[in-house]
Amino acid sequence: MPTSRKLLNLKEVAALLNMNTEVLRRWLRSGKLPGVKVGSDWRVNSADLEPFFNPAGGGEKATTGGENPKKMCFRFPKWLEFSGLPKQLHDKFGPHAWPVFKKLIELDFEIGRPQDRMLPLNTAELAERTGYDEQTVAATLEQLHKHKLVKLHQIKSVEYVSIVTPIKTPRLILDISYEHGGVKGAPSKALDNSCMRRYLEPGD
Repeated sequence: MPTSRKLLNLKEVAALLNMNTEVLRRWLRSGKLPGVKVGSDWRVNSADLEPFFNPAGGGEKATTGGENPKKMCFRFPKWLEFSGLPKQLHDKFGPHAWPVFKKLIELDFEIGRPQDRMLPLNTAELAERTGYDEQTVAATLEQLHKHKLVKLHQIKSVEYVSIVTPIKTPRLILDISYEHGGVKGAPSKALDNSCMRRYLEPGD
């Protein structure tokens, strides 16, 4: 990541972060990602992207500790894909379970709140984003809730969902290689990264 101050357009930012431009636009509008509007397009200072490459704390301290946040959990905690959980959910609930659960993890990870981690539940949108019909998604959510992988909440007339943590997986993160996002063979401070700890510690 270059440290010189340079204004990047949305396509350049999307390529650097490996993200969808629509998600970036939402972040820019909400203020999660600093940027300036130039005509109908956005411009982002390259220096403002540093926290996204070093989410454990940014700057030199995060990088000199030896960990690679981008490699281990950028947008999604990579180790979960190698934890045996995808196969476990597939075998127990069917082929739709892991894609739905993974999408919930991605949404939770994108918001990134340390507290109040309830996500507004829009079943129709979740169905569209996973490619399944609403009935399948709703049934999957009920299964995940019943087996304590997620919690379903209702406050007044609004429905929410939250990830139950720590996530129980067939393989521990300690047994998963650093190459696959785990801590086996990783630098000693790998678990200092808050995005690594997010699904290993008890939630609210």
